[in-house]
Amino acid sequence: MTKTLATVIRENYSAIATTYDGKWADVLAVHGRAVTDRLDLAAARRVAEIGCGPGRLLSYLERLAPQARIIGTDLTEAMLRRAPARFARVAGDAEALPFAEDSLDAIVMPFVLFHLPDLPTALSEVRRILAPGGCFAAVTWSGHDPHPAYDVWVRVIDEHEAPPDPSPQMPSGAVTSDPVELELALRAANFDPVDITVERFRHRPTAGEFLAHSQVIGSMARRIALLPADRRASCLAAAERELAGLEPEAFTESGTVLYTTAR
Repeated sequence: MTKTLATVIRENYSAIATTYDGKWADVLAVHGRAVTDRLDLAAARRVAEIGCGPGRLLSYLERLAPQARIIGTDLTEAMLRRAPARFARVAGDAEALPFAEDSLDAIVMPFVLFHLPDLPTALSEVRRILAPGGCFAAVTWSGHDPHPAYDVWVRVIDEHEAPPDPSPQMPSGAVTSDPVELELALRAANFDPVDITVERFRHRPTAGEFLAHSQVIGSMARRIALLPADRRASCLAAAERELAGLEPEAFTESGTVLYTTAR
């Protein structure tokens, strides 16, 4: 039986939950906090982070919304188990959210929307469960600057004939990376007003951190995992040799993200 994309995403994030809960979750949480600062949550009573992962943002939401019940929702139970236990945690699909109509005052979704196979349905679900006047915030990838270390990593994997990535992870990326298209999608789901700004993203791992992260998370990690053990070991050794010759700045990942708020 063919797996749904939601099942594939759940399986992928289950496999990397421990690694994701390390430094990468902290890197992304910076942007989750920054976009949440644009919401007025002082009087909110029920606030949810959808796609909360290991729950890095939940304590911050608690500070911004001191009167609210804070709820974390994620497709992947392995991620939810890593979130702070004092918060309500609910497993659920963003395209069929487990909340009643008009039940939440605010929803935040950092780095989630591009994963959704049916973005219009998910945005309609968010709109359904927000109370009148409720607010919404999201962060999505937009553009990436040249990244020499990643280019080396991809080339070495290609040279070792790794199969294609079997599980594409950004089916809605073409819409969520474009501020014009994303605004149109939100307005089609009856959000108004919508505010989207382009912000800079910059992450500076060491060579060791880059290689460790790249073996576990992302498309290239899934490709290398498909290689036979001997060729995988050869591929990693070649990558390590070539990456060792790069300057520290070559490992910097930078580009743009979109901060979106809407009502």
